[in-house]
Parts: sequence; structure tokens; C-alpha cells
Amino acid sequence: MELVAILSGLAAAVAWGTADFAGGLASRGVSAVRVVLASQFLGTLALLALNLALRQAIPAPHDLLLGMIAGLAGGTGLVLLYLSLARDKMGVAAPLTAVASGGIPLTVGLVTEGLPGAPQLTGFLLALVAIWIISRPDGDSPIRPGNIVLPLLAGIGFGVFLTIIGRVGPDAGFVWPVVAARLASMSLMAALVVAGLLRSRGKSPGEGRASFPWSLAALAALGDTSGNAFFILSSELGRLDVASVLGALYPAATVLLARLVLGERLTSRQSAGVGVALAAVMLIAV
Repeated sequence: MELVAILSGLAAAVAWGTADFAGGLASRGVSAVRVVLASQFLGTLALLALNLALRQAIPAPHDLLLGMIAGLAGGTGLVLLYLSLARDKMGVAAPLTAVASGGIPLTVGLVTEGLPGAPQLTGFLLALVAIWIISRPDGDSPIRPGNIVLPLLAGIGFGVFLTIIGRVGPDAGFVWPVVAARLASMSLMAALVVAGLLRSRGKSPGEGRASFPWSLAALAALGDTSGNAFFILSSELGRLDVASVLGALYPAATVLLARLVLGERLTSRQSAGVGVALAAVMLIAV
């Protein structure tokens, strides 16, 4: 396995985990949809500014279309995840979504690129187990069929995003495909914000009086955008399934940041999950 591809996949996990941490904090005071819309807007501006230095050419329409389709899939996944979390099923939604988001591109990669060696396959399985262990909080919550539909659909949306964005041409770069994805996703989020405003007309402004956490939204934008760039790099230099499984380890970064910044204690189960994740990475890197 290419070392750079593996390191890029891990960097994507760290970046996405940081984005989730910042976005989660920001969403404690304002609507999560507004936070996502703001962070994606800031991320798009950052990408366009970065391209002034990189001067990546606009790729073929095919690659831009792939980016837009990926953005719609990812945005739909976010909406479905928020709907699921709103039903107080976070303990079920988080691990199901994380595992599904890694499982879709993993399956596609195995079909299109063939089976890797036995150590890598073992690492894939351990990584999926680690994602579940790390994401699922303490407390036993009964899992009913009605509780798993939205999380699985959300994970499929994220998995489709990873699969499609990882298939852009090697000459497309990462700026314009991600910009196309962001524009499509922002259009969806903007429609949701407008719908929410229309639905709340005449009601107490409440949330609208709270100051918007722009600094956290900017950190989420940096993490999400750089995570996408690292993922594209990893999938181009190595295998899609490897990039997807490594990137799907992002919950580990989120819980570690919660421990370091907020002082939240890692449960024994989460600590074990981090250990399993490290073992998975070592097997994948063989």
C-alpha cells in the first residue's frame, strides 16, 4: 500500500472528525442546517481563494457533474441524519450511519478493484467494528426496525458521496469537484433554511437572537473541505476501499477532541474502540 495514500486517508478522518466536533458545538446554539450551510459556504470561498495560488484548471463537465451528484447525495445524507437525531435515537443513528458510510465505498472498491490481501481484509473488518464501538455511546437502547431506516439511508447518502467523489478523474484535481459538490449541497441546505423560515413565520424568534458561531463554522469548513481533499488524494493514489475505511474512522477524532477540549471522559468501550482502530490501521498498512 502507498504510504502517502494511507496517511491521506487518516488525515481525512482527522479532518472530518474535527469538522464534526466543531459543527456539533456550533449546533448547540443554532440550527444544525444553518451551521452546515454556513460552513460549506465558507469552505467554498476558501477553496476558490486557494485556487488563486494552485490555478487548477476547470475539469471536464463529467467530473463537475460527478461532484454535483456527490454533493446532493451528501447533503441528503445530512438531512436524513438530522431527522434521525431529532427522534432521540442518537445511540443508534451515529454508529449505523458511520458503518454504512464506510461500507458502501468499501463494497464498490472490492468489486471494482478486486480483493486485497488477507491482512487488509482483516483490517477492514476491524475498522468497521471500531467505528461502531467508538460511535455508540453507553446505555442500552432497543433497536427497532423503525429506528434504523433513516440512519441507514443517511449512511448510504454519505457512502454514495465518498464513492462518487473518489471517482473523479485523476487530472480533475480536488478544488473544482469539491466546489461543484458544495454548490449542489448548499442549494439543498438553502432550500431547507428557507422552508424553515417560512414555517416559523409569526413565531417567537428565539434562536434568531443568538449570535451565530462563525468561528466554529469556519473550523468546521476547514475540516470538511480539507477532509474531502485528503480523501480524493487517498483514493487517487491508492484504493477506494482503503481510503473509505480509513476516512470512516472520523468518529475517533471527534471523541478524542471532546476528551481533550471539553474534558469529556472516554468510556471504556470507546477506549477499546480506539485500540481496535489502531490495530486496523496497522493491518491495512501492511
